[in-house]
Amino acid sequence: MGISKIHKNDSAARAAWMYYVYKMNQDEIAKTMGISRQRAQRLISLAVKENLVNFKINHSIVSCQELSLELKNKYNLTNVDVAPKVSDKIDKLDGIINLASKTIDTFLMSKKPMNLIFGSGLILSKVADKLSPVTCLQHRIISNIGNHGPNGLEPPYFVLGRISQNVVSNFFPFTVPIYASNKEVQNFFLNYLPVKKTVKLIQDFDVCFLSIGGFGSKKTTGLLRDSLIDNDKYHLMKSKGVAGQINGVCFDVEGKILKNIDNYIPMSILPNPKPNKPVIAFAGGMDRVIAIKAALKGKLINGLITDEATAEKLLQE
Repeated sequence: MGISKIHKNDSAARAAWMYYVYKMNQDEIAKTMGISRQRAQRLISLAVKENLVNFKINHSIVSCQELSLELKNKYNLTNVDVAPKVSDKIDKLDGIINLASKTIDTFLMSKKPMNLIFGSGLILSKVADKLSPVTCLQHRIISNIGNHGPNGLEPPYFVLGRISQNVVSNFFPFTVPIYASNKEVQNFFLNYLPVKKTVKLIQDFDVCFLSIGGFGSKKTTGLLRDSLIDNDKYHLMKSKGVAGQINGVCFDVEGKILKNIDNYIPMSILPNPKPNKPVIAFAGGMDRVIAIKAALKGKLINGLITDEATAEKLLQE
């Protein structure tokens, strides 16, 4: 390094010290150093450029950004966001819900026409309730889960109806049962012309938003809680190695989809994630860690919005 550059860096360090440590403004620095204000400004910029100044942000958001990057690299994800833990008194899902609603709002406000696919689930339904009011007739909002359960009722966390409370757009429900009892029933619905058109829209998706359901205890298993399966079916699915589910589609700990468990055929269609077509899951909580990790390993999703504690668990081997 030449003498002139050493002297220049010395001056830059002095200017940066006064600016960042002593909180002096550029006019005060210029007067103290006997230089022009413009010269003081250039010296401060030089200090940053030459790495004479290091910045440290003392906030939980920093660790969340680091976790996001680690998750992105480990699981080859396109969209990742981690909500920081704020307080023990605040539901950990609130952070996920806030980040997720902002993510969906961004897509809804895009001028480019898109096919936006929505699954179902507790978290996703709460996200739908928080969406900003918007008119987006350029988009098509499509469900990829059946709109009635075994008892004929709409699922408790059916999302399309909730979205329509705030969003004016073109809505396409998937008018099939969540489960078909046999292949004949499945084929009957899939050959129905309106259903075939919806299937085509799902296959031509631009972005898909999903929740991931755990398959741990009876209390935390959404399919059982929402009466989409009964106790006998729950125990059967557990014995078959079910680790989690998305829209009623079950998979094992490696993320391999388990088809046709005791003639319980899911009608939902899970889009294939691509780099330019994200399938983003909103999921968190210790009861869902196994299911989320399985979905990531099986590449059922390529985007994730979760909470800090869950992210840390997902990064553990």
